[in-house]
Amino acid sequence: MTEKRNDSPDKVRISTCTFADALLGETYGYDVQVLDEQATLQDFLCALSAYAQKKFADCKGCDGCCHERAPLISLDIPALASLLPPDPFPAHQVCRAFAKVSVDADGVSDIVLRRDEQSCCGCLHLPGKFCTIHPQRPFVCRSHFCPPKTQRVDWLRQEIVNMGENQLTHMLLAEEAAGAPPLDIGLLNRLLDTADYPPTPLQGLEQYRQARIRALVSPELWATLRQ
Repeated sequence: MTEKRNDSPDKVRISTCTFADALLGETYGYDVQVLDEQATLQDFLCALSAYAQKKFADCKGCDGCCHERAPLISLDIPALASLLPPDPFPAHQVCRAFAKVSVDADGVSDIVLRRDEQSCCGCLHLPGKFCTIHPQRPFVCRSHFCPPKTQRVDWLRQEIVNMGENQLTHMLLAEEAAGAPPLDIGLLNRLLDTADYPPTPLQGLEQYRQARIRALVSPELWATLRQ
């Protein structure tokens, strides 16, 4: 039986609008509105993709965003792990293969796609200027397009990335406790306060379509997204 998928741009609306930008003044950009209380991150990404196909130029041959910081979230791990041999500790495996994990002086973790010596994403094919893992690219890449975006698009992406990176840190700590070999940075449980990284609403979720937007964002943002 084929699984019926309900992810649809109709649950999330991406639209063109004008708004005031601190640098550009009044400018055209794109906005997001959630139309269905059951809308998921996959619905958001589907709506973005459908809008981009109609309104934006093809990204092939443009590597502008491949020089920017690209955080990983927990929902990115299954897709990236599918590019690698099976491993009992997929978060560790993916981070070893694709990411740079760091901890700052305040004990805050940061997990981003690794860059090369030219500060380009390590997954970028430099001569062709295309992503070598495009079908499995992370949420932060899937949800970014270079035209201007409204504050609530930025706000939505920021809250998802913050929660998702915290959940990924929780996953790494849990795998470490289960016996995963330490990353190059060393044992995270010696660098981080595990109490700062409890499970989030993303716990146990492996696909964007399983993650309902309402459960992942603050009440203030949810009210704004529904307007």
